[in-house]
Amino acid sequence: MQKFVPYTLTLLCILNVYTSLSQEYFPNESVFKKPATATWFNSYWNIRFSEKFFWAAEVHHRMYETLNIPYIGRVGQLYNRHGIKYMFSKKLNITAGFVLRMNFNPEPGNDAFERMVLEPRLWHEYLFGLPFDVKGVDVVAYHRLRFEHRWSRSNLKGSEYIYRNRYRYKFMLKVPLNKTKLTTGALYFNPDVEIIMQSGKTIVANPLEDLRIYPNLGYIFTPRVSGSMGMMYTTGQADLFGYSYKQNWIWKFNIYVSIDARKFEQKIPEINYGE
Repeated sequence: MQKFVPYTLTLLCILNVYTSLSQEYFPNESVFKKPATATWFNSYWNIRFSEKFFWAAEVHHRMYETLNIPYIGRVGQLYNRHGIKYMFSKKLNITAGFVLRMNFNPEPGNDAFERMVLEPRLWHEYLFGLPFDVKGVDVVAYHRLRFEHRWSRSNLKGSEYIYRNRYRYKFMLKVPLNKTKLTTGALYFNPDVEIIMQSGKTIVANPLEDLRIYPNLGYIFTPRVSGSMGMMYTTGQADLFGYSYKQNWIWKFNIYVSIDARKFEQKIPEINYGE
């Protein structure tokens, strides 16, 4: 009985502290932050150097708002992704490679932040292209699984790198609007939805990193070059406790270039999507 009393008091103290913390940190409802704005300029290069192998190269220039300038107030990241792609068939390819992202000062002029911090990643993805016919119009559905292993840290001086894994699933369609096929001169509609989950020692109550909804329009200029643009909405858990959600409205401008290094006759491969 004498031992039971202190154990009981200890348990009650722990429960009281937990309840107090829960009341302090966890509101009754989810909190959505005010939407922020950004503009992303993206280029995707698909260079074929053998029957089955390609070099996939991406360069992204991401701009973010400041207090006075929406969408393009400051440089946020410069993003380089490279990988070797292997095409099993017209309906399946896999890619693996390396990413180096440069994260710039989120508050230019604030000396508490470093001007630029490097973020390396390893990545691999599996892309499935499933063409089908809708009343004589050739439509292509894509399923993409991408896995990323990243080392990142804040731009705050003295911050340390942490390791996290990302698990990404994207579904999208390419629907020609003015032609029956995705050929030169085709304007196409490209609905695109992606969910990004994360895990790691620091990820406890915030596994949903991002949900991206991106309807956009594309145009095939030549057999080698196409482009697209649209406005993307994103949301995801913004803090360790998981109840707060960020929001973003992002203009995206994309250019896709396909080159067949083996010969002059070049065409856009059946699967040419790297975003």
